[in-house]
Amino acid sequence: MEEKTKAGNTQKYLIFSIGSEYYGIPILKVREIIRFEKITPVHDTYNYIQGVINLRGKIVPIMDLRMKFGLDKKEYTDKTVFIILDLAGEKTVYTIGITVDAVHEVDNIASGDLDKTQKVGLKSKNSYMEGIIESSGKMIMILNIDRIATAEEIVEISGISA
Repeated sequence: MEEKTKAGNTQKYLIFSIGSEYYGIPILKVREIIRFEKITPVHDTYNYIQGVINLRGKIVPIMDLRMKFGLDKKEYTDKTVFIILDLAGEKTVYTIGITVDAVHEVDNIASGDLDKTQKVGLKSKNSYMEGIIESSGKMIMILNIDRIATAEEIVEISGISA
């Protein structure tokens, strides 16, 4: 990837896709990336919480971003990827996993390169989108991953892993 030239702080972002859409999240939020493993279902929770996995002795809730974004559920395969994240809560950091279709690269993005005006038509994503950038011929939606789940969802999700 080429270095960006506009003004602003440059951060590294993990670029991934869900269907034909590309997304970026700050690499500093990423704990690790793992291939699909068996999810233990948890009932009576949000439809996009698929259950939990045991990650080296730690119980981690798994959120299906496809369903969170209002897309149809896709069957998981050995190509499904879990991105394990650290989300900032009010008083603590919560570990959750998100499912994505593919992880592509880590890219350097300058804050001055983000177009923060192009949120029209992205109703469900507006609350957690930082902006959009074009890179290597792809439109990439940059997410504020700490806002992916609301405060009450984080409390409920963390209750699953407690």
